[in-house]
Amino acid sequence: VLFSSSFFHGTNSHLLREVFLLILAGAPAEEELGTFVFLVVFLLSGACGCWLSWLTLRHQLRHSADFASMPVEHVDAVANLSNSRGSSACVYGAAVLGILVAGHQSLAASFRLSSPQAKAMLVGARLAPEFVSPVSTRLRKHLPFYVSACTALVYLAACAPADLTVSNAILVWFAFHCFFRTFPNILALDVREYAATDFAGHIYGALFAAMCGTCHLILQSQALPALQSWLALLVLLVATLP
Repeated sequence: VLFSSSFFHGTNSHLLREVFLLILAGAPAEEELGTFVFLVVFLLSGACGCWLSWLTLRHQLRHSADFASMPVEHVDAVANLSNSRGSSACVYGAAVLGILVAGHQSLAASFRLSSPQAKAMLVGARLAPEFVSPVSTRLRKHLPFYVSACTALVYLAACAPADLTVSNAILVWFAFHCFFRTFPNILALDVREYAATDFAGHIYGALFAAMCGTCHLILQSQALPALQSWLALLVLLVATLP
């Protein structure tokens, strides 16, 4: 279960998000480290995420008033049968590797694209899964408007003067991700639909994006890329372990 849970996803949109992020962060990391090392870290990240997710859920259920009258072994059984977060943990592990070993590389050079193409594909890949998400009810109701808005964002990204690094791209990805989850009414008519999508976990993710982005801007000006990477790793771990 520790390893098999890493290959299960809740919805098609979740699968697309994870695959796109894995390509973004994992391809440069694999090129630097080799396939074997990358695969080992990928699987261990999922196993640790599954185990920590189970421990956290079991602790929450044991101390929940809703389960106070239930025998402990029954509470533990509920935790044992609950969904794991292993798949996300694997990709977050790839994000850590991408930041540490390839964060300084040019995004365009890593994927052999021009800078405008790389930036357009980054934004487009992050926005596309929302169109097939089962909770994006507002988006589907006003589909022409959202298609136009997303097309404009992709165009603006392509025209932006900055040349993104792999680390920059990962931060942009998480910033989009956390923005949509922190303000779910942008995509959903009923924000309660997000109750089952680990809303609190995405708040931790928002902290990750904000803190890493701040560290990046400060440390980049001081020419300390190694320290930047280690701080990004520390914040990522703090943000995702809960």
